[in-house]
Amino acid sequence: MPTTLLPPNASEIRINELDLTRAGIISVQKVLPDSNKSWQVRYDIQGVVYEVQGDAAYGRPYGNDADVLLAIQALFFKAGCPEHNSIEFTPGSLLKLMNAAQGGREYARIREALLRLSGVKWKLIRTVWNAQKNKFVGDTTVSGLLSRLRLMDDVAGSAKNFADRKLNEHALIELTFTPDFAASIRAGLFQILDGELLARLGQPTTRSLYRVLQAHRVQSDGTLSRELDIAAGHWLLACGMETERFANARRTLELAQERLLEEGYLKDATFTGRGKAGMFHYRFASAPVPQLVDLLMARGVTRPVAESLTADHPERIAPALQAINERLTSGWKPRSVPASTVDAVRNPDKWGYASAPVKARKRPARVAVDPEPPTPLPDPRAVILSALKLKLKRAPSPMAIEALEQLSADGLEQLRSSFMLPSAEYLVLAQQCLKVPL
Repeated sequence: MPTTLLPPNASEIRINELDLTRAGIISVQKVLPDSNKSWQVRYDIQGVVYEVQGDAAYGRPYGNDADVLLAIQALFFKAGCPEHNSIEFTPGSLLKLMNAAQGGREYARIREALLRLSGVKWKLIRTVWNAQKNKFVGDTTVSGLLSRLRLMDDVAGSAKNFADRKLNEHALIELTFTPDFAASIRAGLFQILDGELLARLGQPTTRSLYRVLQAHRVQSDGTLSRELDIAAGHWLLACGMETERFANARRTLELAQERLLEEGYLKDATFTGRGKAGMFHYRFASAPVPQLVDLLMARGVTRPVAESLTADHPERIAPALQAINERLTSGWKPRSVPASTVDAVRNPDKWGYASAPVKARKRPARVAVDPEPPTPLPDPRAVILSALKLKLKRAPSPMAIEALEQLSADGLEQLRSSFMLPSAEYLVLAQQCLKVPL
């Protein structure tokens, strides 16, 4: 059982996006009735107890609503993450980003999804045993996604029925994210999910299960777990499937699990026991590369996202950082270096560096094969030097560079493990370790 709910730098890794998914706000179910407007559940995942009270004025979000949410986050990022937290777009541009067909049926789905996302609010209480303090600790948050939504829609039927509305391809949509949620997008945290994998998964339930697994895979210290063992009754609640009969819910999850196994996201997925007293067992196929995680964290990327990126695409980290460095050297001033770094890893074509073609990762055959050569690990001094350049906003002094070359292993580890400190605190620590002007 974890000994702490949140690490010392929790404010930097605890994000609305993870809260949203861990709380099961968007149900994994493909369809829910509009009458499902409130719910209250309690479940235990990996020793953390979650108590969720949700209220949804226009019905609880479900299924494809998660894709709409991901798309509007991407639009906000593409717009430069404006400080007023607002964006304007059309249904056509949103569907294009989602690679979905254009048409009246899809416009209606977008309208309904946006209304559900705007109307959902929730209270999340998390509790965990802290062995050091010998007591339970936790936190309570009350949150939402959108603070404002405006749809420039038309009356669809009789002039007497003003409630019957519809969107068209060019209708203007305006929305404003809540400040906390907008801040998480600026940090690049919405890209903890692999967009390429999401696009290949197809069914909404499979994509939703991937989201929930990835969120609960993030441990209290921000690292990714290699496995999850979860009581079936609790897992259904975490997936927002509390209204489903167990047999139907299990079948839905097993179909989604099989697809995740085929894609190589999961190494193993099994169920033991009977009914809600049984256990779901998940083993993940990929693992983060610690030294590459350090490189990304030196750029301000939070640990959960850095671990996800290095697990998904380790071969892209070095060229993505080089692409960022070249732009920074030329005078480019991004609104958010961490968010741009994440975007560069996720979108090699956009950032103009070579990347191997993406292929679906299939479940490995059960035969003995020679292991692939390990990814070369970066020198910790190079990682720390990169962090110093970022926090100083210039190159360190020649004396500092020379002192870094001579720094002891303990000093290197102290500086390497403190990337997420605020710049001022990190530079004070570096000054103490190097003992020369920076």
